[in-house]
Amino acid sequence: MKLHQLRALVSIHETGSLQDASQVLHLTQSALSRAIKELENELGITLLVRSNKGMTLTEYGQRMLGHARQALESVRRARQEIEDMKGLVVSEITIGVTPVTALLQSLKHTLLSFQQSYPNATLKVLEMRPAQLLQHLRDGLLDFALTSQVPVNAVGLDWQPLCRIPGVVVVRKDHPLRNVRSLRLLQQAHWISVDPLTDSQSQFNQLFEGSALGRPRKVFECTAMNLAIKMLIDSDAVMIMSQPALGHDLVGLSDMSKHLQKIDIQEPVPDYSVNLVCVNRSYLTKTAGQLFAHLHEQLAGKPLLI
Repeated sequence: MKLHQLRALVSIHETGSLQDASQVLHLTQSALSRAIKELENELGITLLVRSNKGMTLTEYGQRMLGHARQALESVRRARQEIEDMKGLVVSEITIGVTPVTALLQSLKHTLLSFQQSYPNATLKVLEMRPAQLLQHLRDGLLDFALTSQVPVNAVGLDWQPLCRIPGVVVVRKDHPLRNVRSLRLLQQAHWISVDPLTDSQSQFNQLFEGSALGRPRKVFECTAMNLAIKMLIDSDAVMIMSQPALGHDLVGLSDMSKHLQKIDIQEPVPDYSVNLVCVNRSYLTKTAGQLFAHLHEQLAGKPLLI
């Protein structure tokens, strides 16, 4: 199994065709076909098949793709680690955040300080939902992540708990159900979930499961946070969000608390568990490891928002 074979597999999957992958990798189509064929012969399986949509992965290919990405990312980080040790500091660090953790005050200050200390390092911050972060970590697309949810299966990941942020149930100011005190009375309302409904660990699902209530039937799944909040303000929908976010400008509003209000229900509302997570800290480059440690130091026990 060779690196050029793994690059070929990843590139063909990402571009969807031999022709486009050959342009990306600056190789001939015959060279790419030969690399994939050699890898398939070595493994004794079929990784790619042609279809009317181009080149698609088989079940074996889908499984192999994650390992290929991790292997290539490991090689990239190894090269960066050597450059770091030589004092060149040309690292490219990619971290993931959720909409909740993106608001952490110390995160902003730590990233600004890091950029000043390491001006030659390239820093990328990607925002996505918790489940997406974990998949990107396992695929080797992130160095580490600052997430707001602990999954059912955290096997193979290094978790560092930092703090907890209260969750609240919110509606628009003049919502007809704004004064109810029981979650049961909200079951028939329209709800908005900013996490996939299939995500059993989302605050939305945990809210009803923890209260021994069935999930509402009228649920609009919208993972675009700004759009979800705008719809919440202009409708009779109900949503769960982090309590401190109520007082911040997320959608061009000077203060969301002027448009939204918390419903004081008697049932417990799940917190957001803030954690730093990576596959293995020993795999991080020196520079990425320093940023990880600095974030841990600055954020542990400090649920402060921008």
